[in-house]
Amino acid sequence: MRLAAAVLLSLLVVVSSLPAPSRACTEVRIKAKDGSVVVGRSMEFAQELSSSAILQPRGQTSTSSLPGGKKGITWTSKYGVLYLDGFGLDVAIDGINEAGLGLGALFFPGEAQYQEMKSDTSRTITVNDLPRYILQNYGALDEIKKDLPSLNVVGIETPQMGGIIIPAHFSVYDKAGNGIVIEYTKDGLGIYDSIGVMTNSPAYPWHVTNVQNYVGLSDEGAGPVVIDGVSFAATGQGSGLMGIPGDLTPPSRFIRAGAMAYLAAETADADGALTLAMHIMNTVDIPLGTVRDFDDNKSFGDHTQWVTGRDLTNGVLYFRTYDNMTLRSVDMKKFDLSEDAPRLTLPIDGSEGAVVDVTADLKPAAE
Repeated sequence: MRLAAAVLLSLLVVVSSLPAPSRACTEVRIKAKDGSVVVGRSMEFAQELSSSAILQPRGQTSTSSLPGGKKGITWTSKYGVLYLDGFGLDVAIDGINEAGLGLGALFFPGEAQYQEMKSDTSRTITVNDLPRYILQNYGALDEIKKDLPSLNVVGIETPQMGGIIIPAHFSVYDKAGNGIVIEYTKDGLGIYDSIGVMTNSPAYPWHVTNVQNYVGLSDEGAGPVVIDGVSFAATGQGSGLMGIPGDLTPPSRFIRAGAMAYLAAETADADGALTLAMHIMNTVDIPLGTVRDFDDNKSFGDHTQWVTGRDLTNGVLYFRTYDNMTLRSVDMKKFDLSEDAPRLTLPIDGSEGAVVDVTADLKPAAE
């Protein structure tokens, strides 16, 4: 009996330490020569998010609904915001505000640990409401750094995701390209300066330290080596990137996206920065079926449901989806964001317009 109990205990320890099925996201910041800043981000998930683009004007009053039916912080938005939601919930997964801040909420499994509920809930907010709260209330990173420690952030079960508490961490960038990463773990609130790239678990400081293992990556090919009078040249281009991780784990995507952004030729303006960001997102794209987990003998897997480009300089949010790779855009400057303006929405799913037939555009060649 003692042996059986010991074996059972060992199995329980092993099972409890297994990582939760990952939801993979990758984000990278691009700065152009003219100072323009674009942030590219991919959203990988197993469950269909059915996201919509949401435009909310200033002056919207919200109250965070806490566990147990309690009411949390109430706020009135200072800034108009544009973001993508998920599951029909008013959750800002990725977006921008009219002050030029951009935010991304990325999955953070096995690491996220939120704060305990306090008796006074007037400064308490759920993690689901936090991204929209940040976009609607802050115009500068220093404001966030100063105010966030006084905010009590708690988890809440999300029925649309099987009742789990969503584990997330957040990146915020300003128009100058400066960024911070916000994480709630067993060690409390951590706010870190961003190095311009982000994925998922482990915690952000681990990823930054891991960069030291790849400082030898280079855009220059290796020169030939002569051994016993025989010259050995690299096979084709790209030898300077030999050893760059190619799998789809968060540490590998962090290194791959970061290396691409660092080594790529500097772009001239926002258009070039957007193009580069989309090319980098192509290197971390996950086709449906290539990454799978099993739950109750049912297979499910992450895939790249959508990709965004946040042009923080010009206030434009770009997006494309799994079934429609055509890049679409919403320009905040073209909308009324005053308090009396309406809340607008646009579902982003669907394949209509994914292919453009240019057959009729073919012309006789010049002689």
